Amino acid sequence: MDMCNNQEGNPDAVTKLTLQFLAEAIGQCPAGLENITNRDIIFAVLGFQYGAATSAAYVAGLDGDAVAAVADEVVGRINGMDRQTAAKFIAVMPMLAGKEYPPIGIGAKSIISFYNAATDGEKLAAASSLREILRQIDEA
Repeated sequence: MDMCNNQEGNPDAVTKLTLQFLAEAIGQCPAGLENITNRDIIFAVLGFQYGAATSAAYVAGLDGDAVAAVADEVVGRINGMDRQTAAKFIAVMPMLAGKEYPPIGIGAKSIISFYNAATDGEKLAAASSLREILRQIDEA
């Protein structure tokens, strides 16, 4: 499935596609992720999600406001946050992206790899990238 062809210019489709990918990525992570209080892990997960959402939105040709709206919607829904809480986290993400915060770039690349994968193994590898980030943080 070529991500661009089916989602071009449609924020709702991009949101749905991103939520599907993130649900798969989170499903590859250890149980209890939603109960983690470690700030490094929280920002890594949210950065990964933000990177995936913004990447999908840009690839689909959405403008800056629509990209931000998709990121707010995705981060809020996938984490069960109200809009205000999600917006607080999203507000710092562009600064982190400017500093090349690795989870954002990994999330951006992973969603593209996932939807352009030719095999289930390639999809699994892309979806497992969040688990690898968390493993590295845990080992640090």
